Amino acid sequence: MKFFRPTETTKFHIDYSWFEENGQDVRVLIYKCLTAEQQERVGAPGQSEMFDYVDDQTGEVQRFDQVLQIIRSENASNPDFVTQRTPVFEAAFRIFLLNNNIPLTAIDLANTMRRKSSEVLSQLSGRSVYNGIRPIFDD
Repeated sequence: MKFFRPTETTKFHIDYSWFEENGQDVRVLIYKCLTAEQQERVGAPGQSEMFDYVDDQTGEVQRFDQVLQIIRSENASNPDFVTQRTPVFEAAFRIFLLNNNIPLTAIDLANTMRRKSSEVLSQLSGRSVYNGIRPIFDD
């Protein structure tokens, strides 16, 4: 296996298969992104109502639960959802939830996080994977 070192222009995304491979439930991590008031409204993780989402660009219809609907509708405009104090992996995870997991470079993520791209890259390119955030390897 060839070792691949990501650069600032390498795209990253949430690799949902990582959660299955590591015996974790991504819904619990997504649920933790909600405020206490939002969590109370939704109830326990995995027991929320499902919604249809139409991608404006592709016209594709996707099903997602109430937690993602709240994140995208209520938290997208909340300046406290991703701040400079939010840890890099948490901030990246939240950004990918907001943008429907569209791959982004460390530069793109850094601009949204208001951090240096070198800082974001150093956090995301380590050997350990956190929150399922992985680089996309182009063969």
